[in-house]
Amino acid sequence: MKKYIALFSVTILSLLVFNGCKLSGGETTPPSAAFFVVHTSPNAPNIDLIANGGLYAQNLAYGSDSGYYFVPPATYNLKIAAPTGSTTYPVDVNVTFAAGKYYSVFAVDSASKLKAAVVEDVLSVPGADSVRLRFFQFSPNAEYLSAKFKNTLSADSVVYSGRTFNDQNSNSNLALFNTIKAGTYDLTITKADGSTLKSFTGLVFGSSRTYTVYLRGFEGGTCLDRKSTRL
Repeated sequence: MKKYIALFSVTILSLLVFNGCKLSGGETTPPSAAFFVVHTSPNAPNIDLIANGGLYAQNLAYGSDSGYYFVPPATYNLKIAAPTGSTTYPVDVNVTFAAGKYYSVFAVDSASKLKAAVVEDVLSVPGADSVRLRFFQFSPNAEYLSAKFKNTLSADSVVYSGRTFNDQNSNSNLALFNTIKAGTYDLTITKADGSTLKSFTGLVFGSSRTYTVYLRGFEGGTCLDRKSTRL
């Protein structure tokens, strides 16, 4: 894994369309729901996720994800145990998973303020030369910033401006995807004054896929890395 000396790390969570696992209605009546767990809290220990009393993600480390769990559509009581195996639940929330839909559950913020950020995933297939892309700001102490993705071989770019920590929680439009051309992109993170905070190069977005890119870690923190997880 290539390492970066960085204030932040960027994780690319690539959500591929499932062949034969699409929520078409053949699994249950009504169609199943599915949720995916990602640990993004920089200083939290390994965690467990319990849904309606059942243990799903177990011993999930920072930067790790679980893959999808397919469940009957319903309202679920979600608890996050920290550390793993404990009966201490800093997160205890009720979330509705609707029939035929996918969701990501991010464990976000610092350990003392741990919370769940739940967003809907859209896994429809983009065009043959396209990808769907969205950006989340999950660095707890980062200031107001913008993220620009620039195609290295063309003028194509997309900018996510004025992003603050966990802002999609209060504005669901910020969880929507943009459609861009597939290819290799450079990512530049800028502060409110326009100065560059950090740059990342060589992010490869393969065609007909859906990507979530999120910023994690503490500004001014230790050396972190960038990794790619693919379903």
